[in-house]
Amino acid sequence: MKLPISKISELTGIHRDTISKRLADLPFEAGKKGAKLHSSEEALAAIYKTDSLEAARAEQARTAAQLNAIRADVLRKTRIPIAIVLQVHDEIFQATAATLKAAKGKFLTQELINDIFDKFRSIPPKLKW
Repeated sequence: MKLPISKISELTGIHRDTISKRLADLPFEAGKKGAKLHSSEEALAAIYKTDSLEAARAEQARTAAQLNAIRADVLRKTRIPIAIVLQVHDEIFQATAATLKAAKGKFLTQELINDIFDKFRSIPPKLKW
């Protein structure tokens, strides 16, 4: 089956620029509006860098399994959303910066250093959602 790059991109979920680069050396037929039509079997082998269609399908299945595992983590709430992580890190860095700015021109005492480390140690409890 002959498919254009945009359709191959849609079906594989890989960006069309990446597809174009990987298919650059393959022969193609001219399609409507200058589209390059590639054999789906050859295209999949080139995209997934395999020797056969079966190997390409196996690679796609492995990728789908990894994506399903990530989705399961999200559903079980074992994967912390990036927004929460960024918020907590921002709070800690702001508190650390405030502590260091307040100590400008002074010596870093053991108490001040411990205070800064305590702020970093407080991150894990804040990330348990």
